Amino acid sequence: MRDASAGSSDARPRVVVLHSRQPLTTNPAEAFPPDRFEVVVLTDADPATVFREDVEASVEQVVHAGRDEWESIVRSAPGAEVVSNDEYCLVECARLRAATGLPARHPAHLDGYRDKVLMKRRLEAAGVPVPRYLAFEPAVTSSRALADCVVATVGLPAVVKPRREANSRGVEVLSDVEAVLGWLVRHDGETGWQVDEFVDGPLGHVNALVRQGDVRPVQAGRYLGPLLGFERGRVLGGWTLPADSPQAVVAHELNERVVRALGADGDFVVHTEFATTPDGRLVVLETAARAPGAAVSELARVHAGVQLEVAHLRLQAGLPVAEPDRTSGRHAAWLWLPVLPGQRWAGTPEVVAGLGSDVEVHVFRAGRDGNVGTDVRLGAAVLVTRTDPGELAHDVDVLRRAPWFRTADAPGGLLSARAAPGL
Repeated sequence: MRDASAGSSDARPRVVVLHSRQPLTTNPAEAFPPDRFEVVVLTDADPATVFREDVEASVEQVVHAGRDEWESIVRSAPGAEVVSNDEYCLVECARLRAATGLPARHPAHLDGYRDKVLMKRRLEAAGVPVPRYLAFEPAVTSSRALADCVVATVGLPAVVKPRREANSRGVEVLSDVEAVLGWLVRHDGETGWQVDEFVDGPLGHVNALVRQGDVRPVQAGRYLGPLLGFERGRVLGGWTLPADSPQAVVAHELNERVVRALGADGDFVVHTEFATTPDGRLVVLETAARAPGAAVSELARVHAGVQLEVAHLRLQAGLPVAEPDRTSGRHAAWLWLPVLPGQRWAGTPEVVAGLGSDVEVHVFRAGRDGNVGTDVRLGAAVLVTRTDPGELAHDVDVLRRAPWFRTADAPGGLLSARAAPGL
């Protein structure tokens, strides 16, 4: 591996992709073809975590360095582009771009997209529906009075979240006042927490390209259920909505209002998650100025011809991105299948052959070799495509209940196949 700080005589322009905690979910070569660009991934984490396991990708250089070294590495190749789709690198990415004279691509007020309290305050001021919420400022204190205040402000169940995290890290649902009090005791004195109302209703997401104030809808979709509970064996997933469906239309309208309220300057992908209440209101739960995780970016490729992570990286580098084609008539779904401790892959279920959808399965190492740990792991990822959205939904329901894993009773002995609990 060549030292990235030593400069480069390569005629190709360098692109530095920043990484810390969120792995890349696609091959950077899709965004930056290697015959035209030299790609360096710069990480302050274990280099083995740069790519998600299901990504078949390699880059010329993966450089591990502390953040105090990042600027000198970037400056070693004058004019190098700096990009990232990692929530935990966005602020540093914007800083490095400014420090090295690159055009600003991130929203000017990036905190509105990253801090859940600021986000809700700004959306609320713009008339965009958000959950009732309470910020623990300046810090969490453990008292019965505060527990009662939480219940009076947001009701029960209550959803506690870190103000600045991603991928459901640290999120808990507290069902009663005693659970709230117990959480306050465990987090007494900590900063950076808030609590939301639990919004009952189907969960959805909506995505768009933002180019200096121009918001271009790409894709809207529904989640299979809450994006919580994977550690208890819940299957996660979701599917695309037809572009002309009333649900998709109102979701895109909501997303544009979100971008206008939080900032439409810059060149980036915006991803917004919402709940639909029984009376039909769309309530914004989260938003991000980056491409989404799981397989949502890949669903957008199927549905609209735009892979969202690829698009986000290219937009940051000032490169063209194809216009979304929301008339393709193709729909897609994704499933993440948990493998419980003591389980291993049982083979593709027979029901798959009888479905009308195209089904692609990637088996993760923990599923293939067997989960010998004590925690639930990601065992397999499934991508499902079909032209009829109703038939797609049927096939997703079949697949999420299928017996993908078996329980190992003894070394070399596999017993009855069963689906993961919590479906």
